[in-house]
Amino acid sequence: MNESTSSWWQQLAPRERRLISWGGAGLLAALSYAYMWQPLSTERVKLSASLPQMRADAASMTSQAEEAARLRQSANTALVGPALQAAIIQAINEAGMDAKGVEVTLLDEHRVSISIPKAPFDGWVALAARLQSEKQIHLESCSIEALAEAGMVRVQGMMETKNQTAL
Repeated sequence: MNESTSSWWQQLAPRERRLISWGGAGLLAALSYAYMWQPLSTERVKLSASLPQMRADAASMTSQAEEAARLRQSANTALVGPALQAAIIQAINEAGMDAKGVEVTLLDEHRVSISIPKAPFDGWVALAARLQSEKQIHLESCSIEALAEAGMVRVQGMMETKNQTAL
C-alpha cells in the first residue's frame, strides 16, 4: 500500500502535489479548529463567565467554615458561674454603657440577674444581640422601662447559658 501510494504521488505533476499538500494542510487546520480549538475556546468563555460566582462561593464557604469553628469553640467553652458574670460585665463596658449602678448578680451556674438603671435603648438591644451571638448568653426575660430622657431606658433582666454539646 505504501508503495502504491508512493508511485501514485510520483505520477502527479508538481502543481498537483502542491495543490494536494495545501489542501491537506487546510483540511488539517479546519479539523484542528473544529475538534480542538473551538471547543476549548467555548469552554474557556464559560469558565470565565462562572469565575466570579465560584469566587463568591469560595469566600462564602471560607466564612462559613470560620463561623463553624468559632461556634464549635464557643459551644465547648460555655460560660458558667463567675465567668458568666464577668463576661456580661465586660460586654457592658465594651459597649460603652455607663457601668455606674449596673448590677449583675449570679443566681446559679447558668443564670444571672442584670439591672441597668440607665442605658440607651439601642445600646441595650445591641448588647443583648452581641451576648447571644458571641458568647451564647441568651436573654431569658426582660423588663424595659422608658426614662424621661429621650432614648434612655431602665433594664431588669435574666440571662442564661445553656449546656451545649460539641458540634
